[in-house]
Amino acid sequence: MKKLNVQGIILFFVSLLLLSSCMGESGNKETGSAVGVVRFDTKTFKNVLDVTENDAFYWIGFDQVSTGVCLFVDYEIDYDAPENSYESVLANGYLTVIITKKEVIEDFEMAYSVSDTSIVMKDEVAIYEPVLGKEFYYVKGMAFFYSVVDVPNKQDLYWSLSCNIQDIVKTENGQRYYDVYLRCYKIFPIRTESSEKRYCLNAYNMKSYFEKIAREENNLGSGTFKLRINYPSTINDDQITWNQVTIENIPVVTLE
Repeated sequence: MKKLNVQGIILFFVSLLLLSSCMGESGNKETGSAVGVVRFDTKTFKNVLDVTENDAFYWIGFDQVSTGVCLFVDYEIDYDAPENSYESVLANGYLTVIITKKEVIEDFEMAYSVSDTSIVMKDEVAIYEPVLGKEFYYVKGMAFFYSVVDVPNKQDLYWSLSCNIQDIVKTENGQRYYDVYLRCYKIFPIRTESSEKRYCLNAYNMKSYFEKIAREENNLGSGTFKLRINYPSTINDDQITWNQVTIENIPVVTLE
């Protein structure tokens, strides 16, 4: 039986979700992990989880989740189940799965102006690694990636992703870069000496930004682009040092 794109999706998730994904196979069953966005499907009148631009999962529990919510899930697919026959999947537009773990991913709106990068903001913390493993995943307007900071275990955090919308692209040595700025802040700082590395999986609404990039790159006939993430790598008192990491070959989104 044809399995659509799911095999490729699972392999991608294995590399993407380094900390918590797992994959197994037994008979015609597969297990894995995914991130995605909950959407109400107007054809079947059910909530589904979009896991790529073209693929979705259905599980009855998604009906209890609000649309637009971002999730991390562990799932199991039984390809021998009648609801996952090629004809059913083609008709419904989704694979039916069993969810064994479900966590809401905190999501943030992207800002289109950049705060002063020369000063340390109130309760700002340095970012140890902005995009863990340079694994960056985009689906239905939301960008997902792990970031690492060194903070107390129970410390609440707020993340900020911004760009200068008036100066969206920079050309250096013949290469075009789209710059964004990632910052992290403590919410009601916990006063303690102890801290540990925190691996934070967040989602950022980059839909309008990616569509603007698509208009820029389509004029040049480009199929991919470079996203350069600027982040404060060290903070000492009032001194802040910035670093950069570049995510290569991000596909240009299709404009509707």
